[in-house]
Amino acid sequence: MSRDEAARSGAEGAEGSAPKDERPRPRYGEYAPEGWTWQPPAESTADPAPDASPATPSGGAQRGPGGAPGAPVAFGTGAPAAAHPVDRGWTLALLVFGAIGAVYNSLTILAMPDTALESAQLSAQMLGTEPPTAFEPGPGVPALIAVGIALQLALWVGALMWSRSRLRAGRITWWVPVVAGVAAFIVVIVVGMLVFASDPGFLPAVGSLTST
Repeated sequence: MSRDEAARSGAEGAEGSAPKDERPRPRYGEYAPEGWTWQPPAESTADPAPDASPATPSGGAQRGPGGAPGAPVAFGTGAPAAAHPVDRGWTLALLVFGAIGAVYNSLTILAMPDTALESAQLSAQMLGTEPPTAFEPGPGVPALIAVGIALQLALWVGALMWSRSRLRAGRITWWVPVVAGVAAFIVVIVVGMLVFASDPGFLPAVGSLTST
């Protein structure tokens, strides 16, 4: 006989003539006494204290604009500022004009070895002097032409990207294509001078035209 059974038989013998409970013994705890009924706990009418701690990205829901809970808030992002319509129109027009100018400058640089002699002869005829008879471009002229054309395209693309960034930020932008156009014109002049200087005998002849 186990210890629990011996204790139970001893308790039954001690009861003597007490009425025996025929109900099955519960597995958990004891039966409630007769006449007892369960009552739900009284709900508190006081409002709970508001949560004063701010919502964190890893915690609860954040409050959106107007204090509405659950609305996500984007940090570090915002709608792009509206650009001035007049500035935007002038910027786009100047970019289109700059694209045409970049193509024209590139063709001008590409034809410089062929047009150098013609330009010098035309200037000599206008001044009434003896024109130069030949022009022999130096070995570095093809590289100068390639660099000049690449700079024309790079200046226009750079103006396009910078103008786009400034327009999205709502800043004045019309001057960006103007600066790029001035720089492109300077590139044409510098490349032309280097192409003319590649022939040692051609540059002194052109200089004599301007001195007469």
